[in-house]
Amino acid sequence: MSGDKRPFTRLPTDVVPLLYEVKLQPDLQKLTFRGWETISVKVKTATNKIVLNAFDIIVESAHLEVKDTGKNQVADISLNVEDEKVEFSFSEVLKPGEYTLNLKFTGVLNDQLRGFYRLKYKAADGELMYAAGTHFEATGARRAYPCWDEPAIKAKFIFTLVVPNNRVAVSNMPVDKEEPLPDDPKWKVLHFKVTPLMSTYLTAFVVGEYDYVEDKTPDGMPVRVYTPVGQSERGRFALEVATKAIPYYEWYFNVPYGLPKLDLITLSDFPIGAMENWGLVTYRESCLLVDPVNSSANTRNYVALIVAHELSHKWFGNLVTMDWWTDLWLKEGFATWIEYQCIEALYPEFNVWSQFIKNDQSRALRLDALSNSHPVEVQVGHPAEIDEIFDTISYSKGACLIRMLQAYIGDEAFRKGMTLYLTRHKFSNTKTSDMWAAMGEASGMDVASVMDTWTSQMGFPLIKVEEISQPGSNVCQITLSQQKFSSQAGSKISDSSWKVPFSITTAQSPTVPVLKGLLEGPSITVEVPNCKTGDWIKVNPGQCMFYHVQYQSELLTRLMPAMQEAILPPEDRIGFLTDLFALARANCMDMVDVLRVTTSFRAERDFAVCGLLAAGLAGLSPLVQEASQGKTEKFQAFVADTFRDMGRALGWDASADETTPQQGDLRLSGPPSGQGTGGWAHTSDRRVSADLSLDC
Repeated sequence: MSGDKRPFTRLPTDVVPLLYEVKLQPDLQKLTFRGWETISVKVKTATNKIVLNAFDIIVESAHLEVKDTGKNQVADISLNVEDEKVEFSFSEVLKPGEYTLNLKFTGVLNDQLRGFYRLKYKAADGELMYAAGTHFEATGARRAYPCWDEPAIKAKFIFTLVVPNNRVAVSNMPVDKEEPLPDDPKWKVLHFKVTPLMSTYLTAFVVGEYDYVEDKTPDGMPVRVYTPVGQSERGRFALEVATKAIPYYEWYFNVPYGLPKLDLITLSDFPIGAMENWGLVTYRESCLLVDPVNSSANTRNYVALIVAHELSHKWFGNLVTMDWWTDLWLKEGFATWIEYQCIEALYPEFNVWSQFIKNDQSRALRLDALSNSHPVEVQVGHPAEIDEIFDTISYSKGACLIRMLQAYIGDEAFRKGMTLYLTRHKFSNTKTSDMWAAMGEASGMDVASVMDTWTSQMGFPLIKVEEISQPGSNVCQITLSQQKFSSQAGSKISDSSWKVPFSITTAQSPTVPVLKGLLEGPSITVEVPNCKTGDWIKVNPGQCMFYHVQYQSELLTRLMPAMQEAILPPEDRIGFLTDLFALARANCMDMVDVLRVTTSFRAERDFAVCGLLAAGLAGLSPLVQEASQGKTEKFQAFVADTFRDMGRALGWDASADETTPQQGDLRLSGPPSGQGTGGWAHTSDRRVSADLSLDC
């Protein structure tokens, strides 16, 4: 992980917070802020110091009051900049009990897009203006107010913001009371209601100029989308998604949302796409705003998925929070998976599961096949290491493992496990093992022993499929075997092994699995029901499991008509191509066999499948050039021939019965202006050019 070798220790827990009362006054002209803080704390064991996190703020004074007695102790303040900690020392030992720590501090609205920071925007007359916003994940809250800035040290919060009269200010909770600042009526004081028990990284507040649109969920909870001034109509689609997603999640988890309101707000400067602060979700403008006239269906799709992702965190991350950043994958992998499940239910026309397989799953498989991958559970020590695991493995592979678990134990047991997990651990913190325990209890299966093999080691298996039936037999027997898959030539043979869930469909049952099981050792021989010798079989239907499949040559040939006639659903066809191209890149299949099988897709009409086929063939081009010493004319002609019928059938103009364009789809008409000619152009347009000659 990080090259930082300094020893790191987490905060001591002999003193813990119960309630933060934080008052902040940002100055949008000087780009500074002042803060006053009263923290109700509990001393659990006798001590003469209190240690918490603070960074880039100056604590001017600190004193401690003994609750109910009013006795005061002034603290000596020691700031450890390197460890981002502040220590308050006292002359008298603090006995176990409850105290009140009072702090006064100042800070800068920084330009680093973390903590409490400045936001630049232009007013209608072109004047440069500033707002203020927050981004606290993973360790940014300590830049706004001194706190125990670790996810497991939860408390309640009451925020008060002193802001100019002509500015909007929002936080996690609704405003409880608004009043003018007594000494200066140009300012107003907003007192927000107390939050639930929560982690510091989920607190948030924004001050600026905003318009908003508002609606309510079916049970009457207000939902607002805050937009830049004059752009409120661009927030209506996100508002629609949010008001639909909240009741969907309440139904799926069987756990209420819990807060009295939900705000979604754009920040003109933001380091990531979006952040799931409880009750106040912050977004980059491109991830929330949809022009009702000019935005493409691709943009609607993209925004819908991001909104669904962030709102799922209200349960999985906010209500129940990981104990430490080692288990980051659990909340992010889960949210990445369920954003697709939610949008599939709300907007089935988006065909999002095809996108998931084509984008998230294929990308995760490709990266996890490298020797420098990492397990989804990564031991994190120093906070400097945290940002390194916000990556495709934590998000996309994590999502694939959650989806695999759902397929393995069934959706009914999976939902029961979710509800059990959330109700058992609400307002507290968990580790991955807590999730497996709930899922095991709900399903009656040993979930932990299976899933631990997937989360504790990097990589995934290659499942080889070989038929062992005798010719003419009416019984279909196959052997499934596993070995670690590597895309890098010369990789050392690995003894890694997984407990591998599997399912199988056949020519007689192309969409409903006829067999499910678990491969626990190097190999297993099974008899496939509803199948006879000579029938095709498909392992991993729906591409629900996280591995590549390699078929014996004869089995591969039998599958070709099922692809050509689109008997298998698009998800299976995408998964089949994903496996095929991965095996080709890893030199596990003869290139001639690979190209032979791709001819099955000349009649393909599903654009997600077409897009993956195009990207896969483009990726093979360097390999073909190397093998043919640069003479690629035949390969170019083959590719053109592969897409010719497809292009003619689809044409350039969309017909009325075509499906919605999909996120990240690929167009075959050549790169747009300013892009090189070595790759495919990403576009929201799903059309395939009628002119597919690659000779030019």
